[in-house]
Amino acid sequence: MWFGGGRRDKVEVDFDGPMTLPWGKDDRNRFHRLLHMRAMPSETVGHGGVVALFHRGARPGWVFVCAADDIAAVLLDAKDDPEILEFEGAGGVYATWALVKPAFREGVVAHLRAILKPKLLSSPLDRRAYDAEPIPVHPPA
Repeated sequence: MWFGGGRRDKVEVDFDGPMTLPWGKDDRNRFHRLLHMRAMPSETVGHGGVVALFHRGARPGWVFVCAADDIAAVLLDAKDDPEILEFEGAGGVYATWALVKPAFREGVVAHLRAILKPKLLSSPLDRRAYDAEPIPVHPPA
């Protein structure tokens, strides 16, 4: 498996199409509302992967997608980022993440940015261009 972090979930690789990543959700199987996250989930602290932020509302959309060496740190920084928080009034900002090994993160982000078309491609959270060869994965759902 090319995702990591000690998760014991069984995920099968689909060689004919994108891989399905185990996207982070709360106990009710819903994505986390960024500003309502009091404590970071233990699977994010000190673990790297891919972070995806989106907003809900009348016209929901993706806000930002990036790679992270420490997912919890990116989520904490996002809670204080004015560019991210501008979208709070558009139905709230929500967060999800997937544990992905370092060698694959840039390719996964490149693919997700191409298909999700987030509103922000650069942020103080992460300014990388992600011009790596895209690695197809299913977007968060």
